[in-house]
Amino acid sequence: MNGADEGGTGDESLTDEQSYARDEEPPYSREREQEREREHGSNGVEEGEGEGKGEDERITVDPSLTGADSAGDSSRRADTTRAATPTAPGGPPGRDPGRDGPTPGANAHRNWFGLLVGLAVAAFLTAAITVLTQDAIEPVLGVTALGIGFAAAAGIARTSAPWLFEALSAAWVEHRRSVWVATGMFAVGIAIGIALLLAGVNLLEIVAELLEEELLPELEDEQANGELEFTATFFIQNNSVPFLMAIGGALTLGLLTAFIMVFNGIIVGNVSAAAAEIAGVDFILAALVPHGIFELPALFLAAGVGFRLLSRFGQRVLGSRNAFFTRPYLVRTALFVLFAWLLLVLAAFVETYVTPELLEVLFADLLEGPDDAPVTP
Repeated sequence: MNGADEGGTGDESLTDEQSYARDEEPPYSREREQEREREHGSNGVEEGEGEGKGEDERITVDPSLTGADSAGDSSRRADTTRAATPTAPGGPPGRDPGRDGPTPGANAHRNWFGLLVGLAVAAFLTAAITVLTQDAIEPVLGVTALGIGFAAAAGIARTSAPWLFEALSAAWVEHRRSVWVATGMFAVGIAIGIALLLAGVNLLEIVAELLEEELLPELEDEQANGELEFTATFFIQNNSVPFLMAIGGALTLGLLTAFIMVFNGIIVGNVSAAAAEIAGVDFILAALVPHGIFELPALFLAAGVGFRLLSRFGQRVLGSRNAFFTRPYLVRTALFVLFAWLLLVLAAFVETYVTPELLEVLFADLLEGPDDAPVTP
């Protein structure tokens, strides 16, 4: 008590210059308070410093400046949010059961919007080329409808249904490791195919012999009867088989999925290398890249889904996952598979109506050669 009085008496004896300095300092500054205590040598204040700190903090410190109220309000709001948000089955408290998957990245909406718009543009360009080169109207309508679908999905998700972008982004985050595993298997297959060619195994010649000896007569009969026609529907049907098998390969513990990836890589690597020796690397690039940039990612995404299904099953068996399937997982994975299959459909249109025309423009002399000239791989 005496120390407090002493401090008050000393405070009144401050000079005008010191009073001006005191007014310039914030009233809650501990450094200035300690300086004044040292100037007046108030032992009582020094002895009661610990108690004085507590009193000063309670009386002189402005809570609005220290952010104490804001912190308290934030804490209370967080507690209220956690109490109001239900707990997902098998998830931590406060997690929305509608979002039990990975959190989308900061640029997820922009990236998916750009991707869908780009695919729409590719579809419309394919439709334009088809109009100029084909008499039939059906393929033009088909690929145009595909482009409208991509554009509509981008617009709707951007304006009124952002959950579409969030679901696709969460699906990609969840499956991307498996997709990269599938891509690596395909790359290994390509290396094996090239190694087989260097070892003298030419799969292109083997396929040609099979066509001449067994399949060619049947193909000639079908072509003569008008039954064989390489349309977009033909490629969609044929490419959908390995696409679905890559997903269903999860039922074989991933063995079928891995086989499809490696086998397709071997075929692409061996046949492309063999054809490059005949027609050149530029021909192979022109024959594969236009539709391959859509077809191969579609296959990789499908294989990624198959591997991820196997991974989730393993986690469920080991007890690290409470549920094998959840509704949010099924929704986002279904959208992911649909997106991948639409890539496959776009690849079929490009392979049917764009790739041949591109080869005709760039390699007309090569394609007008003898009957055994290279064809589109």
